[in-house]
Amino acid sequence: MSSRERGIAALLGNGSLLVCLDDRGGLVHACWPHVDRCRHLLELRLGLELDGNVRWLDSDDVVGEQAYLPDTSILRTALHGGDVEAELVDLVCAEAPVLVRHVTSPARDTRLVVRCRPALGGSELGHGSYVDPDTGAIVFYRGGTAVALGLGAEAEARTGRIGCQSGSVAHGRVEGELSIELDGGALLVCALGASPSDALARLRPPLEQGFEQLTEGRRRHDLGRLATTEGGDELVRRSLLVFDLVCDRATGGVIAAPEVDPQMEVSGGYGFVWARDLAYVVLALLAAGRRDLAAGALRWLPTAQAPEGLWLQRHDTAGRLGASWGLHQLDETGAVLFAYESAWRSLHDRALDRELWPSARRAALLLADILDERGLPPETVDLWEEREGSHAYTAAATFGGLRAAAAISKRHEPELADVFAAAAERVRAGIEECFWSDEHERYFRTIPAGEAASGLPYPSAGRPAVEPDDVVDVSLLGLAWPFGAVDPAGERMRLTVAAVERELLQPDGGVLRYAGDTYAGGNRWVLAALWLGLWRRQIRDEQGLAAAVDYAASVSTPLGLLPEQVTAAGDPAWVLPLTWSHAMLVLAARPELELVRAFAGTSSSVRV
Repeated sequence: MSSRERGIAALLGNGSLLVCLDDRGGLVHACWPHVDRCRHLLELRLGLELDGNVRWLDSDDVVGEQAYLPDTSILRTALHGGDVEAELVDLVCAEAPVLVRHVTSPARDTRLVVRCRPALGGSELGHGSYVDPDTGAIVFYRGGTAVALGLGAEAEARTGRIGCQSGSVAHGRVEGELSIELDGGALLVCALGASPSDALARLRPPLEQGFEQLTEGRRRHDLGRLATTEGGDELVRRSLLVFDLVCDRATGGVIAAPEVDPQMEVSGGYGFVWARDLAYVVLALLAAGRRDLAAGALRWLPTAQAPEGLWLQRHDTAGRLGASWGLHQLDETGAVLFAYESAWRSLHDRALDRELWPSARRAALLLADILDERGLPPETVDLWEEREGSHAYTAAATFGGLRAAAAISKRHEPELADVFAAAAERVRAGIEECFWSDEHERYFRTIPAGEAASGLPYPSAGRPAVEPDDVVDVSLLGLAWPFGAVDPAGERMRLTVAAVERELLQPDGGVLRYAGDTYAGGNRWVLAALWLGLWRRQIRDEQGLAAAVDYAASVSTPLGLLPEQVTAAGDPAWVLPLTWSHAMLVLAARPELELVRAFAGTSSSVRV
């Protein structure tokens, strides 16, 4: 089984270079210069040559035990199996796109062998490669990307076309191999750049500095990042380090997850920025005091906003629209507005607030204009991206967004504040009138759309709802947390949550998304359990909140990563890590945001 087939177990990176490794330290992929695209290396295998035979460290019969060095993104992997015993320590330099791999083994008379196949720019074709006579490194180059791999000038190196004899220069579909005597330890440096000279310039300093200096530099960097947040247990600190890795340094965009399905065989791909996920990540960054990442993400949002004011389904980190199976998902736009106002209340950054106002104005005017005759958002795709119709969660996010826009307006264009507040009140009234079921004694998740035309320049994504959908869905919690569209402690919300607990809460504390869910196994979702805990905090049930946080901790991986889903046996399933899961954990572990408290306290009416 290859590293790609095993899936992601660990992340390394610096906001520009993102490296994903499997549970044996095998390379899954490496993205640069942005964290969401261009997986440049198809293979980067390490092996030990013993008695003329190479034993690859990522082989199926080798077992890996992994741990991050405390409070760092430095990974240690102990490997053993058969006649292999070795240790890898991996890190990415904090300020340069350089992967450093330190390899040690107690075996005597052993050579380290490194084999690499590039796919620069995502293609295996059209590469050039050569052995640099000064450093002994192998250099691969294609277009505007180059990779230099070195073990030091004393290493043996060769490169060639795949299936052909190796030498010092090659072109086409190429590969390369490095080897060196493993006398106590060896340092492999993999540097990326825009040209061979650029990559080689980044390769030389780490080779000269040595492993201990590189490790100390990365350790100081990570500890400095964590010092910006007071308190927090190990899982919170790991979540903050994850944010540093999946947030694109150049643009501020934060990907939903490192790509786990690059061929999009099971899903539409995860290595994109969803405005929905990003809104929750911004809230988590604000809760944790990560001002720099929060501001960067907030400034990214207007770059991805469509002309009419919406945020469409997903984008790359440069703000370019990604392929979609449901272009407009109106909850995303409401959530962004909510994040804008939350940023003001947390940061009080007047310059940032002024920058965001034109974006907020455009979005809020559109949301207010497209409400149907009931006061609800028009037909759209739900937050799980599966159903068309009028959705309770979408209505709650729209309410929260319009109410936030009313508050923002008072600082910039006061005459719009009443307009947005009145629109928010229409949504709140529509929720109570249309989504509540006396028969079921709870809110519905989806009802048929109203008759008013949406006025949106996008087609419907599929078959719309033709009757109320009475399936219990954890997203109904969004009516209360974070948007405060209904009173969290009111009878209607308590009855709705009772239904969620009755049908979705599992004996181990896990929570399903909704009854009958089948996506990727229909397992428990970490963010669903935390969402329930966040509602419990709203009703002052601190024990219930703690139980949700404890559940998340119990299903985190040994490296402290939170998956999208968890099996009944407690094993991670499908995506790992999911940024939204980490965001919800931070939100549950940190004090409640001021905006969430304010909206929950006045949900019975809209005041500006």
